[in-house]
Amino acid sequence: MLLIALAVFFGACYIIYLKTLQSKMIMFGRELTMANQYGIAGAVSFPFFWLAGAGAAVFWVLGATLVVIGSHAAFHEVEGDVEELQMEPV
Repeated sequence: MLLIALAVFFGACYIIYLKTLQSKMIMFGRELTMANQYGIAGAVSFPFFWLAGAGAAVFWVLGATLVVIGSHAAFHEVEGDVEELQMEPV
């Protein structure tokens, strides 16, 4: 469901881009800029992202990234002169 929501959102952004190349969009007598149109597309698609669980997916990706990077850093050997990294007593 998240992939479908992302595909629809990026499809809408692409359609906005194509429509903007042809002519300006006017709503209620005011001209909407491309940023306004993207904002409206984001606001309309936000409930679909919420229902699809996009927040949980983002936190899973961040958590997995931190575990992989942290484990790599823990087992990485320090190259060069290690004595330079020691702090001097005050």
